[in-house]
Amino acid sequence: MVIKSPWKLGVDVGGTFTDAVLYNDTTGTTFRAKVPSTPQDQSVGVLDAIEQLMNQVPDKDVIDIAVLNHGTTVATNAVLEGKGARVALLVTEGYKDILQVRRSHVPGGLAGWIVWPKPVPLAPLEMTIEVSERISTSGEVVRPFDEAALRASLSRLKQLSDPPQSITISLINSFANPCHERQVADVLKSEIPGIPLSLSSEILPEIMEYERTMTTVANAYVKPVIGTYLQTLQEKLGKTELRVLRSDGGLAGVKVATDHCASLLYSGPAGGVAGVVSQVCNNTEYKNILTFDMGGTSTDVCLVQDGVPDIRRESTIGDLSIRAPSIDVHTVGAGGGSIATVAEITGALRVGPESAGAVPGPVCYAKGGKLPTVTDALAVLGYLPPALLGGSFKLDMDSAKAVIRTQVADILGLTIHDAAEGILRIVTEKMYGSLRSVSVEKGKDPRDFHLTAFGGAGGLFACELTNLCGTSYPTIIPPSPGVLCAFGDASTAMRHETSVTVLRRLSDLSTDELLSMCSHLQTQVSAVLKSEGVESPREKWEADLRFHGQATSLPVSFTFDDLSTQGPDVLRRRFLDIHKQLFTFCLDLDVEILNIRAIAEEIIRPAVLPAKAVRQADIKEAIATRTTIYYGGRMWSDVPIYKRASLFAGDQLTGPCIITEIDSNTIITPFHYAAVDDVGNILIWKQVGTIAKEIAISSEVNVDTIVVQLVEASLQSARNEMDTLIQRVAMSPAMREQLDYFPMIAAGEGPNSGKMVCGQFGSFIPGFLAIWDESIVEGDVFLTNDPYSVSNAVSHLNDFLVITPIFHEGKLVSWAANLGHFTDIGSVVPGSMPNCATSIFEDGLQIPICKLYSAGVPNTAVFKIIERNSRKPDFARSDLQALVAATRIASRRVIEMCERFGRASYEAALDQLLARNKSAVGKLIHTTIPNEPIYFEDYIDDDGFGLGPWKVACTMSKIADEKEGEVVLFDFEGTDPQSDRSINFALSHDMMRMFVVFYLLTVFDPSTVVNDGSYDLIKVSIPEGTILNPIRPAALSCRTHLLGRIFDVIGALFGQRQPEFLSAAGFSDSPHFFYSGWTKEGEWFQLYQIGFGGIPARPHGDGPDGHSLWPSMRSVPNEFLESYLPMRVDRYETVPDSGGEGLYRGGNAMHIDYTFLEPGNISVHDDRWLTKPWGVHGGGVGGRSKKTLVRYSEDPVDPPRKAIGSKEDFVAVFPGDVLEWVTWGGGGWGNPLERDPHLVAKEVRQGLIKNTSRYGVVLDAKGDVDLQATFQLRHEMLPKQELLARNLFNRGGTLKEILATCEEETGLPAPALPSSRILRGPVAQLKHIQILHQKRQEEDKQLFVQASL
Repeated sequence: MVIKSPWKLGVDVGGTFTDAVLYNDTTGTTFRAKVPSTPQDQSVGVLDAIEQLMNQVPDKDVIDIAVLNHGTTVATNAVLEGKGARVALLVTEGYKDILQVRRSHVPGGLAGWIVWPKPVPLAPLEMTIEVSERISTSGEVVRPFDEAALRASLSRLKQLSDPPQSITISLINSFANPCHERQVADVLKSEIPGIPLSLSSEILPEIMEYERTMTTVANAYVKPVIGTYLQTLQEKLGKTELRVLRSDGGLAGVKVATDHCASLLYSGPAGGVAGVVSQVCNNTEYKNILTFDMGGTSTDVCLVQDGVPDIRRESTIGDLSIRAPSIDVHTVGAGGGSIATVAEITGALRVGPESAGAVPGPVCYAKGGKLPTVTDALAVLGYLPPALLGGSFKLDMDSAKAVIRTQVADILGLTIHDAAEGILRIVTEKMYGSLRSVSVEKGKDPRDFHLTAFGGAGGLFACELTNLCGTSYPTIIPPSPGVLCAFGDASTAMRHETSVTVLRRLSDLSTDELLSMCSHLQTQVSAVLKSEGVESPREKWEADLRFHGQATSLPVSFTFDDLSTQGPDVLRRRFLDIHKQLFTFCLDLDVEILNIRAIAEEIIRPAVLPAKAVRQADIKEAIATRTTIYYGGRMWSDVPIYKRASLFAGDQLTGPCIITEIDSNTIITPFHYAAVDDVGNILIWKQVGTIAKEIAISSEVNVDTIVVQLVEASLQSARNEMDTLIQRVAMSPAMREQLDYFPMIAAGEGPNSGKMVCGQFGSFIPGFLAIWDESIVEGDVFLTNDPYSVSNAVSHLNDFLVITPIFHEGKLVSWAANLGHFTDIGSVVPGSMPNCATSIFEDGLQIPICKLYSAGVPNTAVFKIIERNSRKPDFARSDLQALVAATRIASRRVIEMCERFGRASYEAALDQLLARNKSAVGKLIHTTIPNEPIYFEDYIDDDGFGLGPWKVACTMSKIADEKEGEVVLFDFEGTDPQSDRSINFALSHDMMRMFVVFYLLTVFDPSTVVNDGSYDLIKVSIPEGTILNPIRPAALSCRTHLLGRIFDVIGALFGQRQPEFLSAAGFSDSPHFFYSGWTKEGEWFQLYQIGFGGIPARPHGDGPDGHSLWPSMRSVPNEFLESYLPMRVDRYETVPDSGGEGLYRGGNAMHIDYTFLEPGNISVHDDRWLTKPWGVHGGGVGGRSKKTLVRYSEDPVDPPRKAIGSKEDFVAVFPGDVLEWVTWGGGGWGNPLERDPHLVAKEVRQGLIKNTSRYGVVLDAKGDVDLQATFQLRHEMLPKQELLARNLFNRGGTLKEILATCEEETGLPAPALPSSRILRGPVAQLKHIQILHQKRQEEDKQLFVQASL
């Protein structure tokens, strides 16, 4: 039972310090403490802080402390440091690799996979057990739970030398029916008693299998750690009840916190926001707040509206996505310890995300730090007092100046003060972008909010961020900002929530059904709080709603009374209002309810703050000393440093001045003043009459390196806003879930007109400018999807290109563009990517370059044409609106940059960014590309109609250019003539250049922002009439295979002389799958999905299994697919041994089984079914792709199996049929006989490898390495391996050999060579194509006699 006492204790553990607050909720009396954290055992620091607090209390012997409210990073640290429990995972049969595959997402740019480290799952594969069972998305039992089979499988877990310490159960669709999870739990309790269990249906009973599994595994991973820590601390506290701060800002008792410990992973940042709500929102008139918490390593920001912080449902910890409620805190790697560096290649000044940490810390701390940090810059500029922590910690100012001078200023040619100010401006820009992400990107106007700064360094950036963000004055610095998190812990309330997935249309639900669900949830959630001593909690409800078919939902709040009196329609109306507010439009579709959530909160008294006394003496008595600072390009002398403890209510301080206290410092910059309110907040205001002066300063033309960096950071923030808006507005899974869109910003009028300065897929503007000869005015928006009308800037009709010119005061200063994949744009094949097309006319709707908007007026006819020609008109409408809206966001941001920096400075900065990129790439061309020509060729297997393989040939060479000097040429001479089918790829020269730049910078300087500046140094020659430069009207819809193959070719060209570049093959392809038809209810369904395979082995490690090489793409959750399509995904796992063997093995392929529940048609786009992803340096080839249709509709017992070609349309399927979809594996890198045999044995246990002989490894009966037999086998295999390694590339045989064994190995007939056809159409009239075709005929004849690939 909780002691009835007014005293509450809050303790927050940070990386460096543990902060504590003892607070009386009746009188407001508060005591504060700060002690060093004790990472080895956080409870030691907690008890030290409590002891320090109690030493301050006059009558400590008579004080009963009712509760300790504790913000802790124990859970977070366990995940980040890999120090959680050994977790076993039980999954539905066919889903063993759910954590290995994640959602196939590889972060970073186009070549990010080359350097991305392969993550290790929290639940290892060797502890993953498959359960024979299956639940449908509607909760029906498809396959009964096989208890006997599970008991047999568990013997493997019980025999492990290091058995699991915690177990997760996460079965497919358990959100809809948890019966099988509960049955599995019962078996586990009898077979392996005493081990903590985590059931996904209890931890997160919501749709989306990976997120639910990952969250539950994270819960199981930290559960023993949290349980032990909390129990031990509770025992040390005695009668004081321990409560733990949840990520959503509420509290939980020890038992609930232990059982639901995934909800603690963002406990730390939540405390500060809770403190702002208690101390500012509840005690002042300011209810709309942007919180800004800056510490030593990072900065946390959050939006609070009407005193309530935003809540998000998914957070990222390291590489892991955890779906648990948390205050929507955004973190950016910018803190006092962030390290400043000057990039060697580009000469750009960068700040963070690397941090000096607490040890060695900033140079001025004199603890061994050697690198310049933000804190050192603050010290150099005079913003810090000579000593911190109340004068006990003296700063080494001379060392700070020396490191800034030698490592930044001298390199950039700046004064030491300008260099230090530049560091602050860059880190401020990062934090500005983060603040925009929680406000502007969510449709919130910063002018409606007040910035509230806290943390050790928050007050040092408050004035500048207020200027940038445009937030309302006053800006607020709460009392004791360095321990505000602890105050938030002390003054918040118990909270719990529970949810259920509904997945039904609102129109199909009655009021009584919804009320019954709410009542059931209410009973559940109230019972939890009642068990923790909260008798009458405040109750709230939320429903996650979406339009039918959408992937993303919106939360809608309601009350029980709302539902009782107005029925389900109240949810629909509120959803439509919110949707329109966020996205500016609504769709004429049914609204469906995804989840219902019940929330219960303890009712507590608001925090009471004692009134601040009024000054009786002269304010000069509060001045500790005076100093000189450097601000805005000039020195300011005689600047007072005030002691905050000596300030009183009503005091006013004119900037510039510094306010210091034991745990933080605040600078009031020139043109601002501060006032102390009646509860001790510092309120910062702008001085009257200073706006014009500041505008004059900001409008000066200044193109120094710092301004260039600020513009680059602003462009990146604008690009991020474009991404966020598309994901909010787009409706199709292609854009919203798979992220198949590419925004960019380009330079406007001038020498670099149309060149991309920020983006990912290269500039689309030059191709447009070369064609368009009509007017371009403000308010215009251009549209096309026709590759032939914009110099191949678009490569097939599904990609819609939106282009918006950006004007500032009548001058065209930039362009914004967006390329997005549309799910359907006509054509005879659903999905509009027909393999069977013989011309662009059969590919789908063609829209030549036109104005979608003319001077702001929409061309409604074009909108109607697009919708009318799509089988998914709602997708087309919302996706097009998303592309346009994103370019308009970019337009607004560019105009703001012109206003902020001055238009001339903005334009000059773009020129400098492009020139800097050109210089960097020029250096790389000179140093990394050999002087002698390099040649490589690869193949597309077939065209789907019996012809193949199709050669892609390229020679890379350095040449002299009169204007540019040394340049690199990519010459595709020798590439096959264009196909009569749709595999052609209209490769834009600028796109090829961008691919090259990404490869170069990813390897040598991945933090460099890619732009078009270096394009003049990269020459591209593609003969007209070839498969990479087809003549209209050649079909292009199946161009994805060549698009992927180009990356393999580029890597091979670079890698022949530079091992840093040489990964094996495996980019190879981008397989597409389509399934469409009519349901029994007469509704059209249509699936468009991109598949992923094995990433090639890289020079630094294995290729990840079943991942995407395309930037930021990810798979659509299978539970989501099953919820709106008549199909099941019964298998979703990797294929053992499909990755090529090597010192580093290639990533394994994916095996997906699609079970069809309605009649329909499927289309398949795939490649690498014939030729094999090559290995390098003696590595083995990757496995081929394979598609098999199993006709259970014809014979449920012994179904016929039909091999499906790699490129087929109109394949009829019927209920019960299964498509077995197997993708390619990545090639191997290096000698497989050098791979660690113990790693091979481990991967056998994990199911990633079966055939150990490929690595020359022998295992004994127990699965352990037989070292002697392994040594002998490797010795025997060595001569053959040495022979194989003589060739840099291993293709698995000659083309002759591959074709000869094709049907035997694949079940499909070998294709006829393209040289055997008769050329038809316009291409046949080109003399050079006639010569090429004849040459290929002669080469093919020779090939089958003697040539080897």
